[in-house]
Amino acid sequence: MSLSAVVDVRTPSAGLLEWNSRGWVKAEVRYHGFAGLSPVIGRGLIKSPEFTCVGCQWCLLVLLSVHPTSDDGMVGVFLHNMSAKDIKIVYGFCVKDSDGKEVNHRLLRPHTFSRKGTPGNKDIGGVVKVAKRSTMIDSLVDGTLIIEVRMKLAKPTETPPTAFVPENPFCNIIQQMFMDEETADVVFEVGERQTNSNGGENAKTSPATFYAHQLILQKGSSTLAELCGSVGEETTQVSITDVTPDIFHHLLHYVYGGKVAEDDLKANSKDLIDAADKYGISNLKLEAEACFVNSTKISVENMMEHLLYADAKNCALMKESVIDFIVENKFEVLEKVSLKDAPGGLLADVLAAVAREEKKNGNGKEAKKDNFSTMRISDLRRKVHEKGLDIDGSRETLIATSKNTLEIKVGGKENKNKIDKMNTSQLQACCR
Repeated sequence: MSLSAVVDVRTPSAGLLEWNSRGWVKAEVRYHGFAGLSPVIGRGLIKSPEFTCVGCQWCLLVLLSVHPTSDDGMVGVFLHNMSAKDIKIVYGFCVKDSDGKEVNHRLLRPHTFSRKGTPGNKDIGGVVKVAKRSTMIDSLVDGTLIIEVRMKLAKPTETPPTAFVPENPFCNIIQQMFMDEETADVVFEVGERQTNSNGGENAKTSPATFYAHQLILQKGSSTLAELCGSVGEETTQVSITDVTPDIFHHLLHYVYGGKVAEDDLKANSKDLIDAADKYGISNLKLEAEACFVNSTKISVENMMEHLLYADAKNCALMKESVIDFIVENKFEVLEKVSLKDAPGGLLADVLAAVAREEKKNGNGKEAKKDNFSTMRISDLRRKVHEKGLDIDGSRETLIATSKNTLEIKVGGKENKNKIDKMNTSQLQACCR
């Protein structure tokens, strides 16, 4: 007999509505001769053949149990994932009588069935006590227990909407103070711009004016802060004549947390290195140096110029780049370049480059894991930065800082001082 209509009297429960909603895949498992299956003291599992639903293989397990003091027992129903993949589903069981009426149904919460054979029975899920065995027998259809298994893929857990919280505005506030005339307590008068008059002669114009704050300068450039003297009620005026206004603009903007555009870095890399080195803005110096190394082609014609400049400005990355070029092109360099004007103290840098070259070609000995003597400048700088120290220094300074202790001579006696108690100037003095 088929069911021709469903009429609800009063409002059905939410569970029943969910049970009868769309999207469910159904499989009917029939246990013939169910009444003849004798319960045993303890538990006995009856396993069905495998069937396919929602892209996985399953089997149904019926658990028959009886209490020693009772003639009736409970029937449990379990679903077993027989596939080699995990799957998360919503599922349930339903027992129907000969009229197709649902005698008992259970809708279970979403459950992740692990792949077959997962330890801890994580590939099985179900209900230990669905109904009494006598209730099941009363529902048999010509001696057959019909269990309808229903399942559907569980919806992905919806992540709650992320609350909108604006970013911390403090960095923007500091950047907005750049060139703020109203709050500034320092005025820099920078350079004397040269313009061409109608007659073709160069005429001096008024220096460019920059407004700043001593408190920010003390943290961003102690050298500029020292030029301003002590903090007072009056606005301090400072004259800067060794930097062009355009370069000083980049310099001061960087101190306030600004960025220098890549094109400006390429076009003014050495001018920015000069200014940043003079006024102690290490990070800007390193950015400009890295940009110069990445954008400049070293050749036998310009290598000596760049080597001398790198040595004079203590640009370890630039020096490493030039020395790498010398080692890679040693025969051409020896033939075409006079090395009599090369800066002193290059032997360690050259040997480090040679060792790296031999290792790259598979000819060198395997170095220790933390062999600072052959380590690249960028790696040394990273290690020093992790210690919270200034990374603007020579290879020797960076190596000394990277080690746990450093022996220095004071008054003819050797003392061991912890690196973290030394500042960069002390380290540089030790390594000269």
